[in-house]
Amino acid sequence: MGHGESHGDTGAGGGGGGGGGGGGCEMCVMRPALNVTQRANSYDYRPPHRPRFLESVQTKVAESCACSGSCILSTITNRLPILTWLPAYSIRSSLFGDTVAGCTVAIMHIPQGMAYALLGGLPPITGIYMAFFPVLMYIIFGTSHHCSVGTFAVVCLMTGKVVGDFATDPTEDPDALLAGNSTEEPTYTPNQVAAIVALMNGIIGLVLGALQLGTLCVFLSDMLVSGFTTGAAVHVLTSQIKYLFGLKVPRYSGPFKIIYTYRDLISQLLAANPAAMVISGVTIAVLALNNEVIKPWFRTKTKIPIPIELIAVIIGTLASYFGHLHENYDIRIVGEIPTGLPIPTAPPFELIPDVAVDSIVITIVAYTVSFSMAKIFAKRHSYQVDATQELYALGISNVFGSFFGCAPIAVSLSRSLIQEAVGGVTQITSLICCCLLLIVLLFIGPVFETLPNCVLSAIIVVALKGMFLQVHDLKRVWVVSRTEGMIWLSAFLGVVIIDIDYGLVIGIIVSLVVLLSRTQQPKTARLGHVPNTDLYLDVKKYSAVVEIPTVSIFQFGGPLHFANTEYFQLQLVSMTGLDASSIATTKSLIQKQLSETDIASQSTKEVNGSASTDNNNQATTKGAASKGITFIKNKFSGTKKPKEVTLAVPEVQWLVIEMSGVSYVDTSGGNLLVQLYKDYKKAGIVICLAATSESVLESLEICGTLKVIPRERIFHSTHDAIMVLTHPEPTTVADNSCTKL
Repeated sequence: MGHGESHGDTGAGGGGGGGGGGGGCEMCVMRPALNVTQRANSYDYRPPHRPRFLESVQTKVAESCACSGSCILSTITNRLPILTWLPAYSIRSSLFGDTVAGCTVAIMHIPQGMAYALLGGLPPITGIYMAFFPVLMYIIFGTSHHCSVGTFAVVCLMTGKVVGDFATDPTEDPDALLAGNSTEEPTYTPNQVAAIVALMNGIIGLVLGALQLGTLCVFLSDMLVSGFTTGAAVHVLTSQIKYLFGLKVPRYSGPFKIIYTYRDLISQLLAANPAAMVISGVTIAVLALNNEVIKPWFRTKTKIPIPIELIAVIIGTLASYFGHLHENYDIRIVGEIPTGLPIPTAPPFELIPDVAVDSIVITIVAYTVSFSMAKIFAKRHSYQVDATQELYALGISNVFGSFFGCAPIAVSLSRSLIQEAVGGVTQITSLICCCLLLIVLLFIGPVFETLPNCVLSAIIVVALKGMFLQVHDLKRVWVVSRTEGMIWLSAFLGVVIIDIDYGLVIGIIVSLVVLLSRTQQPKTARLGHVPNTDLYLDVKKYSAVVEIPTVSIFQFGGPLHFANTEYFQLQLVSMTGLDASSIATTKSLIQKQLSETDIASQSTKEVNGSASTDNNNQATTKGAASKGITFIKNKFSGTKKPKEVTLAVPEVQWLVIEMSGVSYVDTSGGNLLVQLYKDYKKAGIVICLAATSESVLESLEICGTLKVIPRERIFHSTHDAIMVLTHPEPTTVADNSCTKL
């Protein structure tokens, strides 16, 4: 096999040879230095089977059509997760916690549902519908045991934008409603528009599930979601100011609507309703006091939280009823709340083309938030959630809810955390919650007809604190990576200044640009050898490394593809100082100069001074070469930095490209390696590859690179390459001279 190589392993306390205080052990491993051909022959490499297109299709069809009893049962249980967890449900260990959690979440649903429905431009009772009808479907089809689905602030806000564009708001003067970019008078009720948006969300979710695109949320990074939701919180706050101050401000839609809204708010500020301001201020103060002082103290006593939002709703309703706030102080109230369940009605299908784009954006946001929460709880409680099935579950839930006038649903962070904290174990929690909400819908709903809208707005505003605190994400990530900070800023500013959907698109575009820039310009380095080890480190970062005179090692830390081939070539020359064309030209001119001066003693020696049988002759050759290079540099460089054109290390014979960080190579990258191999060969330097992965080797073979670069020049590791290249003859390493890891 050729060259013997030995490795040792120093214990954790040894620090690579003895700097630490621990008594680590050293291990010496003897093996031959290998190129990829020798590795394949020695260890029985079996190339993977590459099926043709038709063969792949046939295999996929055969697997899909294969049918057995276990396969059918697995398919049914995968699509109906309730059949998995319900038969195994333990009444003794789970029912009490689920009951307490169900009652607690139901109490939270009442004020939150009414408030977030108001945020979406819908009648408050719709929020309770959203906590009932879609949840029944999620219990059957959902895979998360702890998520509380229903109203969610950001999704309701985005739905409210569509409702404002196509519906007539019965609570506002139609003359004051601005349609923004719309030129026709809306003729649909808010519930009809919200229902068609929910239907489209459901259909899109089902299509994405059928296409197995459950991992879609990976394209929305944490910074993108954080910046987007923080910007959306600004819009939520803006939409509630008119209720907090008792103002009548028209609704705007389209880009820059927040600017027009604040213009009107400021102009009408002197016309604010003092009674509404007092009610809003008191409610916010009480809620904030509870969240900052009472709740932390109460949490140390019991897991069950104080239902402060429900208490605020009840007190506000009683105060409005007995004080006749609507009649005496012109306080806007919830108004008529129907009892019973709504009759199923088909949404207006003719609006599908108009709401399609907005529905896609809402679907992506709702699914990303929901599945992210599902993954957090699944990891915390050691069970699995299926990304595709979650798409199906949310899709079916939205389709079902759309026939009852519901808006799109999503997982609520606050309710889910409470559900987990008070002992909720399974979706029985949601079932119990639905039973309690059914009682509210059938009998208790009209009680809240006199509830002031400003109380619901105060609940929304206080709940935004967590979203606004996401600004700390920007401070934290800016120190680590300013590019990720730019993703946060672009999404936030796009949402706030332009509009919600535009901001999301801007954030996605910036994220993709950052991702492409990182793959286009990965880290590079020139490596040196740590003596008596198999370590090769960046010469700019480690002063203890030593460069090998006849070998230059270049490390590329990313994929090699069509978009970064030029960058690869520029970095190769910049890091190593080896420009193939300049070297070839320089050597040609030196040879010509030597032949003109008729130096016969140099005729059989290599110009770069690497082959010599006599030290004096070698020195003469080096001197002549050095003089020739200096002469060529001054005469032919023609640049401001002639040292970039001239060979810095004329002794280099081998150029090793360390590829452990290269995850894949496309055809353009393979062609570049071929061209570089030929160019450097003309310059008298041989390119070798080291530490290539099996997938990269397969790619190089497919694109024909290995027909030019022989496998004997591709090594298992950088150390294998150096051992072979610096030891022309096979050697055996003694036991007492082991290389230490």
